[in-house]
Amino acid sequence: MPDLQIQHVIFTRVERAYSPNNVSGYQIAYKSAALGNDTTAIEKRLQCFEPGRQESARYQFFWTEQGQAVLARSVPLAEIDPEVIDPAQRDAFLAHALVVSRADFARIRNDPFAIFDAAENNDIFAEDADRLVDYLRARAAEQMLAVPLRKRAAVNDLLEGWRSEDLLRLYHLGMQAPLLSRQGRSLLLQADDRDEIFNLLNVICMLIPPDDRSACTFDTWVDGCTPHAGTLWAVGTSTGRSHPGFLPIRLVDQGLEFKGGGDGFSDPKALARSA
Repeated sequence: MPDLQIQHVIFTRVERAYSPNNVSGYQIAYKSAALGNDTTAIEKRLQCFEPGRQESARYQFFWTEQGQAVLARSVPLAEIDPEVIDPAQRDAFLAHALVVSRADFARIRNDPFAIFDAAENNDIFAEDADRLVDYLRARAAEQMLAVPLRKRAAVNDLLEGWRSEDLLRLYHLGMQAPLLSRQGRSLLLQADDRDEIFNLLNVICMLIPPDDRSACTFDTWVDGCTPHAGTLWAVGTSTGRSHPGFLPIRLVDQGLEFKGGGDGFSDPKALARSA
C-alpha cells in the first residue's frame, strides 16, 4: 500500500476573520505551504459550482502545468455557519483538492478513484465549516495518505447489467483520450444522476491499462460552466444541450446512446495511432 505525499487546496466562502487574505467571499481559504503562490490555475477549476441546484458531490481530476495531478471533491454546504461562512446564510459550497506528484500518481497505477476512495475512507476531505476550521487551526494538514492499489474486482458490482459490447465501447472511449485531446474535443456525458457519471468513469478507469489512465481527465458535473472542449477528456452534465467540440453520450439504463445513433468513434486507424 503506497504512501503518497499530498498537498491541499481548499476553496470556499469564508468571513474575513477566517480568511488568509483578510477579506470576505469565495477564495482559497487553506493551502499547503509547499504549493506557494502557484495555485491560480487550480482555483479557476474549482470555482464553478451551483450549490442551490447540486445536491451531491462533484469530482474532478486534472493536471497542472507543473505536472501535478489534482483530485478535487466539491460539496454543497448542508448548513451555513453564519460566523465562518456567511452571516446571511446563503447557499455555499466547499471544494477540497489534493495535489499529488506525477511520480506518486504512477505508484498507484494512475488511478484517481483510488485516491478518492482513500481520502474519503480516512476523512481527509473537508465538507463543512467545522472541518474547515480544523484545517485552518492545524496549520499543517495531513501530508501523507496511504492509498491501497485497486483491482478490477473493485468495480464488479458496477459492471452488473452492462452488455459486453457496451463495455468494449467504454474501453475504446478511454483509449481515445489522447486523440481527443489533440483534436480539441471532449466527451459530454449526459445523465440525470451525477453518481451515474462518477460510476461510469470509475468503470472506464478500471477497464483500460494503467499507463493510459493519466490522460483520462474529467469533471463529473459542469452544468452552468462548460469548459472549453479538449481541456478535459470527459465532463458530465444533466442537460441535453450540445456544445461545439463535444461528443454527446447519454447514459440510459447502463447503456450508451450516441447522438445521431452512431457510436461516435473516430476512424479506427486514427484510434490505433493514438493507443
